[in-house]
Amino acid sequence: MYSPTLILLLAIILAVLIASYILGQLLHRRHRRRARSYAGAKRSPRRSGLLKVQDHGARIARTHGRERSPEWHRVAKEHLLREPSCAACGYKGKKLQVHHIKPFHLHPQLELDPQNLITLCAARGREHHLLLGHLDEWASYNEHIRVDVKRFYRKTAAQIRADLIWQKKLLQRP
Repeated sequence: MYSPTLILLLAIILAVLIASYILGQLLHRRHRRRARSYAGAKRSPRRSGLLKVQDHGARIARTHGRERSPEWHRVAKEHLLREPSCAACGYKGKKLQVHHIKPFHLHPQLELDPQNLITLCAARGREHHLLLGHLDEWASYNEHIRVDVKRFYRKTAAQIRADLIWQKKLLQRP
């Protein structure tokens, strides 16, 4: 009825299709896992099973008896529309964060002031929010951030940490 060559050809085509489907499923799962990860930020579980990035500013403020304004999310979104890239490297992506130049737990009147905000990234290998905005410690702050983003413009986290000026700032951080 069917020649052995035709049967062999159909078997090979079927095997290739099955192998490509399985490989596609594995790569798709791997891609979804990567898309959920967030470099440099700790996560806490939510009821829905998804993970949420911790708000370090709110956590530090709570230790000082302060809470974020209900208007904060709106102001942060508006700021990202005005300043959509990291001031320290130009990064444009999902790992951008809005940073308070003067921390709102010490200056609550400036929490929603656009002049007190700057966009910094938390992208892997850069981590400008933590390194420049908080001098490598979330509880600290850097009121000279606007000068430092110019000084360390387009430098990686490793280059910033190796810099003698930055190391000196660490010793004097608040």
